[in-house]
Amino acid sequence: MQFLILGIVILTFFKPAFGSWVFVIIVALLELWIVFVNRSKIKVKNDNNKYTLKEVEVIERYRLFFQYPFASRIFSQMFSGIQLAVFPLVPWLLIKGLFIQAVVIGLNYFVATQLAVVLNPQFFLHDNIDKGKIKKDPEFKVRFTEDMNAIDSALEKMYAPKE
Repeated sequence: MQFLILGIVILTFFKPAFGSWVFVIIVALLELWIVFVNRSKIKVKNDNNKYTLKEVEVIERYRLFFQYPFASRIFSQMFSGIQLAVFPLVPWLLIKGLFIQAVVIGLNYFVATQLAVVLNPQFFLHDNIDKGKIKKDPEFKVRFTEDMNAIDSALEKMYAPKE
């Protein structure tokens, strides 16, 4: 997937008008697909009280991460790559006079951020908490730490060998 995005970025440098619209269309289709897949609700079967209430909450909130862990991590990396592609593309498109595509791709930076976090919350929570990036609001830090611990605990219980 990362090679697809890289190929489109390279195409955009050689054929800016065509490449930028291809980039916008493919990224929009990927984002819409993730959003629609994420809209489906799951109900956690907790018959034997295997999970705590907080674990059930995070499993339902980050359902794509728990349903499709491998694909979710790949798509999260891809959306992070899309974010990085914004930095060379937007100035290049502005230089070429393609203002509409530049604005759409620039705004996409913020959409890709949210999708990357939803698809791989474990990475982003650990990254922010372990490196001490959350300093301003202690309430957020407590909530994010609880979420991080609940995700880790739920994953341990899911993949623990059955007794």
